[in-house]
Amino acid sequence: MKTYDLDLSEYEVDFERWEIEDEKRVLKKGKEPFPIKEEIAEMLRIPGIYKDGVESFDGLMLSKEIRACDEDTFKLNEDELKLLKAAMDKLIGRDHNPASGQIALGGPRYEELILRVFGLGR
Repeated sequence: MKTYDLDLSEYEVDFERWEIEDEKRVLKKGKEPFPIKEEIAEMLRIPGIYKDGVESFDGLMLSKEIRACDEDTFKLNEDELKLLKAAMDKLIGRDHNPASGQIALGGPRYEELILRVFGLGR
Protein backbone atom coordinates (compact mmCIF):
# COMPACT_ATOMS: atom_id res chain seq x y z
CA MET A 1 0.00 0.00 0.00
CA LYS A 2 1.29 3.45 -0.90
CA THR A 3 2.22 5.86 1.91
CA TYR A 4 2.31 9.64 2.05
CA ASP A 5 4.32 12.02 4.25
CA LEU A 6 2.08 14.61 5.89
CA ASP A 7 4.02 17.70 6.99
CA LEU A 8 3.02 18.47 10.60
CA SER A 9 5.43 21.38 11.13
CA GLU A 10 3.83 24.53 12.51
CA TYR A 11 3.37 27.52 10.25
CA GLU A 12 2.48 31.13 10.98
CA VAL A 13 -0.89 32.72 10.33
CA ASP A 14 -1.95 36.35 10.56
CA PHE A 15 -4.34 37.30 13.34
CA GLU A 16 -6.47 40.31 14.12
CA ARG A 17 -8.36 40.44 17.42
CA TRP A 18 -9.60 42.83 20.04
CA GLU A 19 -7.86 42.78 23.42
CA ILE A 20 -8.25 44.82 26.59
CA GLU A 21 -5.29 47.03 27.55
CA ASP A 22 -5.53 49.61 30.32
CA GLU A 23 -9.31 49.17 30.34
CA LYS A 24 -9.53 50.02 26.63
CA ARG A 25 -10.26 47.79 23.66
CA VAL A 26 -7.28 47.64 21.34
CA LEU A 27 -7.13 45.93 17.95
CA LYS A 28 -4.07 43.66 17.88
CA LYS A 29 -2.56 42.41 14.64
CA GLY A 30 0.32 40.05 14.13
CA LYS A 31 1.37 36.50 13.42
CA GLU A 32 0.97 33.40 15.57
CA PRO A 33 1.95 29.76 15.14
CA PHE A 34 -0.71 27.40 13.80
CA PRO A 35 -0.51 24.04 15.62
CA ILE A 36 -1.33 21.83 12.64
CA LYS A 37 -0.82 18.55 14.51
CA GLU A 38 -3.28 19.48 17.25
CA GLU A 39 -5.78 20.91 14.74
CA ILE A 40 -5.82 17.72 12.64
CA ALA A 41 -6.06 15.51 15.72
CA GLU A 42 -9.00 17.56 17.05
CA MET A 43 -10.73 17.61 13.64
CA LEU A 44 -10.74 13.83 13.59
CA ARG A 45 -12.54 13.81 16.97
CA ILE A 46 -15.47 16.07 16.00
CA PRO A 47 -18.82 14.30 16.45
CA GLY A 48 -21.00 13.81 13.38
CA ILE A 49 -18.32 13.75 10.68
CA TYR A 50 -18.28 9.98 10.21
CA LYS A 51 -20.90 7.84 8.49
CA ASP A 52 -20.72 4.89 10.92
CA GLY A 53 -19.00 3.42 13.96
CA VAL A 54 -16.23 1.70 12.02
CA GLU A 55 -15.25 4.93 10.28
CA SER A 56 -15.44 6.74 13.63
CA PHE A 57 -13.14 4.15 15.22
CA ASP A 58 -10.63 4.53 12.37
CA GLY A 59 -10.73 8.32 12.65
CA LEU A 60 -10.26 8.29 16.41
CA MET A 61 -7.33 5.88 16.13
CA LEU A 62 -5.72 8.09 13.48
CA SER A 63 -6.23 11.11 15.75
CA LYS A 64 -4.54 9.26 18.60
CA GLU A 65 -1.57 8.29 16.40
CA ILE A 66 -1.14 11.86 15.15
CA ARG A 67 -1.25 13.25 18.71
CA ALA A 68 1.44 10.74 19.74
CA CYS A 69 3.71 11.64 16.79
CA ASP A 70 6.94 13.36 17.89
CA GLU A 71 8.16 14.09 14.37
CA ASP A 72 7.31 16.89 11.93
CA THR A 73 6.27 14.27 9.38
CA PHE A 74 3.55 11.65 9.76
CA LYS A 75 3.23 8.67 7.40
CA LEU A 76 -0.31 8.05 6.16
CA ASN A 77 -1.41 5.07 4.12
CA GLU A 78 -4.01 5.45 1.36
CA ASP A 79 -6.94 4.52 3.61
CA GLU A 80 -5.88 6.98 6.33
CA LEU A 81 -5.43 9.77 3.79
CA LYS A 82 -8.86 9.03 2.31
CA LEU A 83 -10.41 9.16 5.81
CA LEU A 84 -8.67 12.46 6.66
CA LYS A 85 -9.72 14.04 3.36
CA ALA A 86 -13.33 12.88 3.84
CA ALA A 87 -13.45 14.37 7.36
CA MET A 88 -11.98 17.65 6.13
CA ASP A 89 -14.40 17.70 3.17
CA LYS A 90 -17.31 17.62 5.62
CA LEU A 91 -15.81 20.45 7.68
CA ILE A 92 -15.00 22.55 4.61
CA GLY A 93 -18.51 22.13 3.19
CA ARG A 94 -20.55 22.76 6.32
CA ASP A 95 -22.28 26.02 7.20
CA HIS A 96 -20.14 28.60 8.98
CA ASN A 97 -21.99 29.59 12.17
CA PRO A 98 -19.62 30.77 14.95
CA ALA A 99 -22.57 31.68 17.20
CA SER A 100 -23.41 27.98 17.50
CA GLY A 101 -19.75 26.95 17.68
CA GLN A 102 -19.73 25.57 14.15
CA ILE A 103 -16.82 26.81 12.08
CA ALA A 104 -16.19 25.77 8.49
CA LEU A 105 -12.60 25.12 7.47
CA GLY A 106 -11.31 27.74 5.10
CA GLY A 107 -9.78 31.15 4.84
CA PRO A 108 -6.20 32.19 5.52
CA ARG A 109 -5.95 30.30 8.82
CA TYR A 110 -6.63 26.89 7.26
CA GLU A 111 -5.26 27.53 3.76
CA GLU A 112 -1.85 25.88 4.34
CA LEU A 113 -3.44 22.91 6.14
CA ILE A 114 -5.80 22.32 3.22
CA LEU A 115 -2.94 22.58 0.72
CA ARG A 116 -0.81 20.12 2.67
CA VAL A 117 -3.52 17.48 3.07
CA PHE A 118 -5.22 17.72 -0.32
CA GLY A 119 -1.87 18.07 -2.09
CA LEU A 120 -0.82 14.59 -0.98
CA GLY A 121 -1.09 12.02 -3.73
CA ARG A 122 -1.28 14.61 -6.53
